[in-house]
Amino acid sequence: MVRTKYLSETEKRTGQNRLYRSEVWNGLGFSMLGDTIVYILAVQFGAGNLALGYIASAMYIVGFVLPAMTLFFKGKNVVKLQTVTWVLRGLVGLLYIPLLWMDGTPAVFLLLFVYTLFCFFRLLGVVLYDYTFKSITTNRSRGRVIGNLNMAFQASTILARFLNFIVTSIEILSGVIGLVSLQMIGVVANTFASVHVSKIPCRTTIEYNKGRTLFVLFKEAMSDRIARNRLIVHWIYMMVTVVMGLSVAFLSKEVGLASNIIFLYTIGVSLAVVASGSFCKFFSDRLGSRPLIIANGFGFVASMLGWLVVPLSASVYWFFVLGFLSNFFLSVINILIRRLIASIIPDDEGVGFNSMVNFVIAFLALFAGLAGGALATGGAQITHQVSLGGISLGNSYLLTFLLTLFLAIIGLVFSGMLNEKGSFSTKDATQIMFSLHGIRAFISIDRLGKATDPIKRKSLLLSLGTNLTGVATSEIRSTLASPFSNDKAEVIRGLFDRPRPALADALIKDAFDSDSYTQLESIFALGALTHNEKAEQALAYLLEHGTTLTRSTAAKSLARVTRDSRYLLRVESISDLAVNIGVELNFLIARNIMDKEGTFFEELFLAARKGMSATFRQTRYAMLGEFMKFTPALAELYEQKNLDIEDYLVEFLEEARDVVEIDSQRGAIASAFEHREWSRIWAICFSMMRDLTFRNARLQHLYQAVVDARTMPRAQTDGDDALAVLYFSYQLKKNSN
Repeated sequence: MVRTKYLSETEKRTGQNRLYRSEVWNGLGFSMLGDTIVYILAVQFGAGNLALGYIASAMYIVGFVLPAMTLFFKGKNVVKLQTVTWVLRGLVGLLYIPLLWMDGTPAVFLLLFVYTLFCFFRLLGVVLYDYTFKSITTNRSRGRVIGNLNMAFQASTILARFLNFIVTSIEILSGVIGLVSLQMIGVVANTFASVHVSKIPCRTTIEYNKGRTLFVLFKEAMSDRIARNRLIVHWIYMMVTVVMGLSVAFLSKEVGLASNIIFLYTIGVSLAVVASGSFCKFFSDRLGSRPLIIANGFGFVASMLGWLVVPLSASVYWFFVLGFLSNFFLSVINILIRRLIASIIPDDEGVGFNSMVNFVIAFLALFAGLAGGALATGGAQITHQVSLGGISLGNSYLLTFLLTLFLAIIGLVFSGMLNEKGSFSTKDATQIMFSLHGIRAFISIDRLGKATDPIKRKSLLLSLGTNLTGVATSEIRSTLASPFSNDKAEVIRGLFDRPRPALADALIKDAFDSDSYTQLESIFALGALTHNEKAEQALAYLLEHGTTLTRSTAAKSLARVTRDSRYLLRVESISDLAVNIGVELNFLIARNIMDKEGTFFEELFLAARKGMSATFRQTRYAMLGEFMKFTPALAELYEQKNLDIEDYLVEFLEEARDVVEIDSQRGAIASAFEHREWSRIWAICFSMMRDLTFRNARLQHLYQAVVDARTMPRAQTDGDDALAVLYFSYQLKKNSN
């Protein structure tokens, strides 16, 4: 079979699985080969702030070589090339070994040179990684997959950094020997990561179109408003990330924390990033990226104020808290921006587009890194501390952190210009995230997507139905829009118990669709929208159109919506159309609500006159008794009769002894039922009904029905009707004046 470059669902799942595994090993490898150990080694070798600033930006500034990437590697398979770059990324780490015999400036130069090579191969891999990630995900699953990948990477990072902490806590290994040894472990872990990368399905090759330079791609991206805004936000927060990378240098050089404490701090940072991955996985695909980027942008700005004022003498716990908060907010922002960027990467020029994006980052990262390092030097030379109430505030990285704050505020401003179809507003998203009901709605939705047990699903649907937050309403609206869903009918029924006026249009649309299998459920649910004009108009139309069942259901709901007798005459005129008990009950319920006087009770024995089935008559009699709230319930008597319980009348006759006529004729009544002497029962009841009066209009109409039954031929009745006349006669006698 001829296959396109686009992957099947099976291949995408395979690719995601391989990418997850590679991220586990990648977390181990990057923790050993990344910037933390390089920062610590640089400080130990006496590197200055500019060198530290270069380390912060080196991860990105090698992007200067990217313009030639598509030309140099044209025709190469994306994953195969990514595998090679990942292998080389690790192998260059072997060049750190000579540091064991070096010191001072030469050691710093070698360190920066090897780290630059590492960053070079890493950036080539990242450009390819972004396109690979897009090819194995869909827009609907992208937020979840990014969150899972981030969690896999950070979980292994925590393990690696804990190992770093243990190793550097051993005095003999706290120096260069221990740190370089850890880097060698990183080389091995990175190699395992590349093995899994090599097994990701891919049929895409790098395309080079003459004349389609990075500058052309840049110009096209800037002319597209959606792409332009997303890229600007991405670039700004990349600069923020670069400058924030200097926090490790700040803690090592200025605060003077030991290497093992630095690694302990990075474990806290990794926990923050894991939490950010869980946060994005939970919220992003439903709320959208834009509102979450803005909300977390405010959170990051607030955390940066803490970095500005924290003194060098502060407890180490303050640095841990600030590091956790700032990295959580920044990581959420970066994950969500990656989600937005992935959706604008072109299918045909993905590698070239990513090269352009990272080429711009190279310039910005160089500026941010060197500016951050220079400002760190300048900040130490100016007054950077103030005393308030005996508390010293501020530190030597004041200017560096001010730069970060300034960039974050600019990023926040541009985040407001982001455009994302289907995302919530920032206000609604914030209310959901910081609302217990909103969190519960998300938990129910998440569990519903995984639950297979029918009972559990119904429980979750009930929980979602009682949740009146916007996200619950949005989820229910999506279900209503589906032509078929296992949960659709259940969800609509839930809207009767927990009406949502916001969904009136969706219910009306479904109610008007005669081919919808949930049409009747939607008509029923509209009945909960009391005094809703839209619902009334729709139900009034349905009262005149469609099948008898549709019209009767509309009558029932219309009665509930209006709560008055406006449509009573019309409902009475069409109620004779009932040919089954479902339709009959719908009309009865409608008339019970509309007709406060209860004139329909005079039709008590109408079903017997029409010769309807025993089930039809039993149900109708039981419903009328329920309307009057009589006790004991007539339905219970029919239940015992249908179970062939021999003495099913004994208990009722015992309770009915408060009526003289029944007390005196208990034996005769029991005998008449035993011998099927139905006329005898009717005669006893008629004698009970002589000269009764009632204050209640409904009782009066019910009484009239029994009196009028005298002219009804007994051949039209049986034991079910006899039980009904006995039951209602007893209730009337008991409730008469």
